[in-house]
Amino acid sequence: MFITLDRRTQAGKAGAGHSSKRKSHAAEERSQEELRSHAASLALGAAVGLTALKLGVGIWTGSVGVWSEGLHSSLDLISAAVAYFTIREAGKAADPDHPFGHGKFETLSSLLESLLLVAAAFWILWESVTHLKNPEPISNSGWAMGVIAFSAVASFFVFRQNSKAADLTDSSAIRVNALHYLADVITSLGVLLGLALLELTGWLWVDPLIGVGIAAYIVAISWKQMVASVQELLDQSLPEVENRRIEEVLSALREKHPGEVLDVHDLRTRKSGAMRHMDFHVEVCADLTVQESHAMCDRMEETLHEEFPGSSVTIHVEPCGEHGFPKCRETCPIHQARMHTLHRIVDQDHAEKKRRGKHE
Repeated sequence: MFITLDRRTQAGKAGAGHSSKRKSHAAEERSQEELRSHAASLALGAAVGLTALKLGVGIWTGSVGVWSEGLHSSLDLISAAVAYFTIREAGKAADPDHPFGHGKFETLSSLLESLLLVAAAFWILWESVTHLKNPEPISNSGWAMGVIAFSAVASFFVFRQNSKAADLTDSSAIRVNALHYLADVITSLGVLLGLALLELTGWLWVDPLIGVGIAAYIVAISWKQMVASVQELLDQSLPEVENRRIEEVLSALREKHPGEVLDVHDLRTRKSGAMRHMDFHVEVCADLTVQESHAMCDRMEETLHEEFPGSSVTIHVEPCGEHGFPKCRETCPIHQARMHTLHRIVDQDHAEKKRRGKHE
């Protein structure tokens, strides 16, 4: 008979020690949620200010580079707003309609943000080619250069903060926000270089040419994130390095508890937002009770949670297929110990019966 122990639905059966560990995990998840929320709020606020500043100065000076940066920031604003709300939605607990949680809201957000970046790139490319054919002089280039320099510094600050938050929380939406601001830093430096060359040489084609370079760069950084988001929506397995680490953790537990865990197989993994889902089959000695098997699964779950915080683990328990056969009797320490205990009890029972027979 097979016993499936779902680590999430069976959690209430664990002891006090496991209860305290679950509270620790819950506190860590709340801390990560607050960090994601703070990062999203910072990205949204910065996007509002930088968009207004760049668009205003771009229209005033007539610079394609500054205007394209303003357009880029306006899409940053849209994506930051989407991330701000979807991160809150993704952080909600599982419910009857969403038993696996709401993590894919975050994945959808990162895909939408990447698509918006690509749309911005093609718009910038169109405007740049138009201005290459019909170049126009730029006015108030000093203002344009000052705004772009300020934008580069502000964007770098937001990039560092969002990048750190993404690494700590493994949030795809925050990671895309960080990519947005990294793109802002690099494209702002490119525009600044173009404006400086224009100021020194008077070459009108430099400004729109920088716009073409910005468009190409945005497409390049967006493509990788688009592919990752689509793969996550299609429930692609976790990266090979993470799967290997899971197998190493399970192998170490098997070596630590010989006879109890005989084999671990059929590992399946996927990712939904910031949460990793993993399930696998565990073959245990058939002499173990349900309570003993459950305790073993608790240890496996806690070890995996330490390695992958916030993960969801489902374990399917199977009895040993060799139970009772010669190989089992010869090699299984648990079966040997249980049989030794059984024989001792039987011998004691026989001895007691003989003792009573003599008295009678």
